[in-house]
Amino acid sequence: MDNTQQKIKKLQLIINIFFAIWCIYYEGKNIFKNWNIWNPVFILSGLVIAAILFILRSRGPILANISKLVDIIFLPFSFIYLFNFVCVALGDYLNSNFFFDLLYVIAPLFIFIPVVKVDYENIQSNLGRILSIQIICEIFVLTNYKVDSNKILDNVNRSQIIFSIFLVLFPYLVLKGWGYHFYLGLKLNNQFQWKVFIPILLFGFYMVFFNAFLTTNPKSIGELIWKWNFEWLNPAESQYFGSSLEVFLNAADAGITEEVWRYLTIVILLVMLKNNKHKISLTILISSLLFGLLHFNQLLSPDRNLTDVIIQSLGAVGLGIFLGSLFLYSGQIWLNVLFHFLFDLVVFSLTPLSFVGSGILTIFNSPALAHVIITSGLFILVSVILITGKRRKCVENNIERLIMHEN
Repeated sequence: MDNTQQKIKKLQLIINIFFAIWCIYYEGKNIFKNWNIWNPVFILSGLVIAAILFILRSRGPILANISKLVDIIFLPFSFIYLFNFVCVALGDYLNSNFFFDLLYVIAPLFIFIPVVKVDYENIQSNLGRILSIQIICEIFVLTNYKVDSNKILDNVNRSQIIFSIFLVLFPYLVLKGWGYHFYLGLKLNNQFQWKVFIPILLFGFYMVFFNAFLTTNPKSIGELIWKWNFEWLNPAESQYFGSSLEVFLNAADAGITEEVWRYLTIVILLVMLKNNKHKISLTILISSLLFGLLHFNQLLSPDRNLTDVIIQSLGAVGLGIFLGSLFLYSGQIWLNVLFHFLFDLVVFSLTPLSFVGSGILTIFNSPALAHVIITSGLFILVSVILITGKRRKCVENNIERLIMHEN
């Protein structure tokens, strides 16, 4: 364990206890109006408990494990939330909102490093590692806030692209401690077949547009398959975001964050299932189901209902099966990032005009569910091709390199 990082983490814990006390003082009687998990009283209580457990770690393995669990789950959320509060309060008090907004936006690159190095890197259980990956990916969903001082800075902040950059650092920080290596791309092995892979790439690029225009509920079979109206694609007039920059940053964030998450999840699942003869299909399926569950954080959005989120999550499972298979066959996580970025970029660029009127999918009770069934069916079909037959040897070779333990 790095003693320097441990000392920094202790200092962070002490500083954040004072931040929490100040937060309670600053809020005054308002703290009694909203008793949720972000109430300063709860945060302060959690930090004090974490500090006491940290002191008692040497008393035995049970206390040590409880302390680590509390730190892994609670500290990242509380650190970033309190830092958010301090930046907002100081910005208002000193009338220097831009400086403190900028500080808040770039701080995640550094705030989590001590906790990651001290606690996450030393997780021994593979199940614990899987859970830690889910936790670190959910941090910003619950703590992100609006930056008012600068529009570009607000777009950067709300897209969470800075967190994506941190998440690229995350595997370098933890995988070495877990005994593995992070590869942006593996060297192509002798079993790799370009004659198979090139058609798969073309299929992927086709699906980028097929998936997007299927979302618009096409009016005919021609519009469904290839007669796409590209005038409906304009990021400056997006149905979902307010500017081209916001569209680009949000697509980049999803591509980077979710594919780095996929890399980490797949590697640990492969380690857990290495003696199972169905490890390839099980890893792809489980990682895709977890990917779908990640999208349930959309329930926190006031304009989303449970049915919409379930359908979106099912679609994510189908896409996850394809991207998981693509990664295991190619060994190129950067390619996954590119495809994921393009999928979201094109969908996010759809204009409100593209959703006007009814189309052929309205024959189904739920056009959105029909969309998911169609796209997921195609993704699963191509995924089966990628991981079976002669391609399986290529996948197995990549797996051996991905989970090769470094002594």
